[in-house]
Amino acid sequence: MEVAGGYTARPQDRRLRFATLSHRDFRLFWAGLVVSAIGSQFTSVAMAWQIYEITGSALQLGLIGLARAVPTIALLLFGGMLADAVNRRHLMMVAEIGQLCVAAALATCSLLGLVSPALLYAVSASSALFSALEGPARTAMIPNLVPREQLTNALAMNASVRYLATVVGPLLAGLVIAGTGAAFCYLVEAGTRLVGVITLALMRPVAQVVGGRKAMSLTSLREGLEFVWTHPVMLWLMALDLIQNFFGSARNLAPVYAKDILFVGPEGLGVLYSATAIGALGMAFIVGTLGRLQRAGRWVLISVGLYGLFTAVFAISESFWLSWLTLAAAGAANTVSNVTRATINQLITPDEVRGRVTGVNSMFTTTGPPLSQFSAGAFATLFGTPTGPLAGALVVVGAAAGMAAAVRSVRGFEISQSADVQESGRSSIQS
Repeated sequence: MEVAGGYTARPQDRRLRFATLSHRDFRLFWAGLVVSAIGSQFTSVAMAWQIYEITGSALQLGLIGLARAVPTIALLLFGGMLADAVNRRHLMMVAEIGQLCVAAALATCSLLGLVSPALLYAVSASSALFSALEGPARTAMIPNLVPREQLTNALAMNASVRYLATVVGPLLAGLVIAGTGAAFCYLVEAGTRLVGVITLALMRPVAQVVGGRKAMSLTSLREGLEFVWTHPVMLWLMALDLIQNFFGSARNLAPVYAKDILFVGPEGLGVLYSATAIGALGMAFIVGTLGRLQRAGRWVLISVGLYGLFTAVFAISESFWLSWLTLAAAGAANTVSNVTRATINQLITPDEVRGRVTGVNSMFTTTGPPLSQFSAGAFATLFGTPTGPLAGALVVVGAAAGMAAAVRSVRGFEISQSADVQESGRSSIQS
């Protein structure tokens, strides 16, 4: 049976636990992202540890996130238009090379003893710039690599990239920092970015609707914004994701908890960072096996509420293993909401506007984590620990409960609706 993207759905594919890995180009795509993401975790952990060790300030730790958020917000819409205008694979390769150069420069400065808070903020902003250009292209390319019925599986595998990296990367980075210092962490990322470039280069040309200069116009941007605006379910889910990321930010204070509350040092910091990813990775494999979740809107609301509850327990915990378990549970809940939201958005959106819509969506989702790092530091500075992170987690619970009670279109959304919605969306764009 022929499906979107020119692939033939084979009966045995449905029986494969990770059916998307049966496609060569998706395997290369996924493997390259895993390696690059592991390298980026080395840098994230090293930067967080260095800035807190230099300054001892939770606010300065949070400013690393703000430094990432500013260029991300400024460039995501541009990155979304670029993902519709040019070859997405080539755009990703350019972004990977840029990240490689940033990591190499930071490693050099560390070896020369030139690291300062200002330098770390500048590096964080530079890295975010390339991520903002690459992110929409990466997400928008996935539906071009797999059959339509395997999209949820592919998105779960894509989500597992970050989680797998956050299991392996921080654990190893904590040991590297304790043993040799931060500079080697930055060298590791430079090497993994090179691997990412090579895997992308080995992929075959990907079928894509390329808009060229037309996709870089204000009219093109307006089309992407209008598409999102005319699909309220997408808007509500984006807003909920932003609230979850911005207020459910206790994990970003892991260096504070590791050093001053749980007293476990950099080795324990790596274990704490990996907890969320271990829970998320396990759940990503489960979701990828199950395929599409019916009653998708309800599952998003439930999982966001649970994420807030687990984060609240972590905020007040003084036990290392309770803290680890609650972070793992929060990661599992977050995976359900992330994959389900992504499936809804990708099935609703036609390929010709997928990059721009992904860019708009990323304004809510991608900026949330760096902003949450800033908000975590700011709340902890203003209200103390654990009061600040606890209050933020309870806001997340309240937002999920409020949306469940007040927004019927989200609460009752079924995954089967998305096919009809996509057809109507495509018709409106063509008209």
